[in-house]
Amino acid sequence: KLNMIILTGVSGGIGLPLAKQVSKIDKVIGIYNKNKPKTKIKNVTFLKCDISDEKEILKLDKHIKSKSKIVLISAAAVKFDSLLINQTINSWKKMIDTNLGSNFLLCKYLIKKMIFCKWGRIIFFSSTGAIRGDIGTSGYSSSKIGLYGLSKVISKEYARYNITSNIFELGAFEAGMYKKLNKKEKIKIINKLPNKKLGTIDEIAHAIKFLITSNFINGSTIKIDGGAD
Repeated sequence: KLNMIILTGVSGGIGLPLAKQVSKIDKVIGIYNKNKPKTKIKNVTFLKCDISDEKEILKLDKHIKSKSKIVLISAAAVKFDSLLINQTINSWKKMIDTNLGSNFLLCKYLIKKMIFCKWGRIIFFSSTGAIRGDIGTSGYSSSKIGLYGLSKVISKEYARYNITSNIFELGAFEAGMYKKLNKKEKIKIINKLPNKKLGTIDEIAHAIKFLITSNFINGSTIKIDGGAD
């Protein structure tokens, strides 16, 4: 039995509905930075925390009992599209700090608790768009691709403690950044999908349950994109 699921990015389009799904597995600490979700969800405690700030991560650490079996699900991300020569240094740093640096900090402190329990699950979120290197995504793609190196190293350093680290490579879903696109862009994405259907949050939840129960899937990338790429 688990004791705690830590889910970042609950104020986002994918994070909030995902919180509802994983709350059926066990208690959830749903982390947000600025916008607290207005929806109350049974088994979910919302906690404000700037995960790119080490001091705030230390405060989060105090909310978790030392003997808790932890699953870290990292759904928080920011994306500022721009051609590289127009990308500002501030937006670049924000993407690197939020999408990559925060995961270093979370793992640095949470893995210590996982070692104590000799069990842990770490699930990072990336995207097929980041891997393609779409035009205008230099900062976003760089920050997400960095997760592959981080996850691979964690998977080797802490496997002996029954801690696994894996990445979900997400395609187009009925939530999140897809909703911000115009109608023409949405149709273009759907036409690329073999079954002409977007992914649902249920698909991500199923994959999370699968990884929780698996001891031998480690350092892997699991594509959840409907076969688009």
